[in-house]
Amino acid sequence: MQNGIEGNRPWTIESATVKDTQAIVSIFVANQDDAGLFQEPEGQVKRNVRDFLVARDPNGKVVACAGLHRDSAELAEIYGVAVLPELQGQGIGTILMRKCKEQAAVVQVAHLWLATIKPEYFRRYSFRPISRWRLPASVLLRKLAQVFQQPIQRWVPVLLGRHTFMKCNLLDGQHS
Repeated sequence: MQNGIEGNRPWTIESATVKDTQAIVSIFVANQDDAGLFQEPEGQVKRNVRDFLVARDPNGKVVACAGLHRDSAELAEIYGVAVLPELQGQGIGTILMRKCKEQAAVVQVAHLWLATIKPEYFRRYSFRPISRWRLPASVLLRKLAQVFQQPIQRWVPVLLGRHTFMKCNLLDGQHS
């Protein structure tokens, strides 16, 4: 568990549990207008709940989430970084990103990757654009399967390359 204070609000960061599944799905739904955020169905969140970190407000309510999915011994994806719209801009996403990177470093993941339509946001965390073809085929196939679980109107932008694939090397010491 990690606490963060942004402004005068304390946020507690901890691993998600099955009890947090509906709250995580609700955060995705609250951000459904964000075309870059994949909507995760409840069953998928429940299956992958161990991937997620959640941010709780002082009353224990889940207000944000981020997923860290290990693809191999050296590679993991950060995904599903989302904050309730009314709390965006208060540093909660930053706390979650830093915690994901810390957790990956602890288990000796060498590289993190993500796909985004907001590359400038993730540059501040030392992510740099890469060709999607530099990722293992198994990773690309998993992501492609996730595309087809999205609302149909999101398929074309994703398939036509609207997303920037980015990577962060955790071994270079430059990963703030």
